[in-house]
Amino acid sequence: MNDTPVEALPPGVTDAGRIDEYRGWKDRPLSYRMIRADSPRFSLLYLHGIESHNTWFLPAAQRLARQGCTTYLLDRRGSGLNRERDPGDAPSATALIEDVMCFRQQHADAPMHLAALSWGGKLALATALQHPHAWQSLTLITPGLCPAVDLSLWHKAAAALNLIVGGRATFPTPICPEMFTTTPAYLDFIRHDPWRLKRVTARFLRTTFTLDRRFTRRGARLTIPVLLLLAERDVIIDNAKVEALVRCVQPEANVIMFDNADHAVIFDRVNDVADHILNHVRSAASPKRSEAPVAAASAA
Repeated sequence: MNDTPVEALPPGVTDAGRIDEYRGWKDRPLSYRMIRADSPRFSLLYLHGIESHNTWFLPAAQRLARQGCTTYLLDRRGSGLNRERDPGDAPSATALIEDVMCFRQQHADAPMHLAALSWGGKLALATALQHPHAWQSLTLITPGLCPAVDLSLWHKAAAALNLIVGGRATFPTPICPEMFTTTPAYLDFIRHDPWRLKRVTARFLRTTFTLDRRFTRRGARLTIPVLLLLAERDVIIDNAKVEALVRCVQPEANVIMFDNADHAVIFDRVNDVADHILNHVRSAASPKRSEAPVAAASAA
């Protein structure tokens, strides 16, 4: 089950990293991937987007490893390494946040930074707001906090009705491969990636709405350093609204716009993305910043 087909690895990636397992919300076994630095100085936890999975970050993780940063790449339940059971499903926002925090608690003695791509930005921001002392910093990469694409009204109505009977019906994501990138090699990879998620459940859509409410509520604030990476030609998210929201949550956020770039900067600008993350992590890990203990994940 944990074998990674070569078709699920981005172009040029030959090392799929080490795969291991931990226990998430309600003791659910979940697999994750790790790219360990030879001489680790920093630790980064990465959360993927709605259609992607953890291998999409491997090019950046491998560059980070060469600079002393070990990356833990979690796959959301229903995605990637954890896709076999309830693909595209998410029982609740609490379940996803607790999955992240159950993993974090297993590494409670080590300072850790949090990073996320696209839809994963929703989960990362909600998690950081609920557990701010667990993280030294937050990096949001073209985060889906304010999407520019959406389901049709018909699909929304059908999903709402399906929640009455359990919410297990699935609906197509409102994204096509051409929205990610125009680079032929990466576009071909995305089109043929056997692990790419194309449908999600009504429960997943409800979870998305719940996460949105957690970081858009009045008074939501972060004190940890935040790095926001945006792509100028992004058609999946609304850059202006995302930047405004992030600055509301963390007024001192560092915002970097990649000129002439599409949503998937983790592919097209991988070296720049990794270098910006590393600089952010280094700055946040400065001895001037005080550390606080990691709170245990709730058993809810």
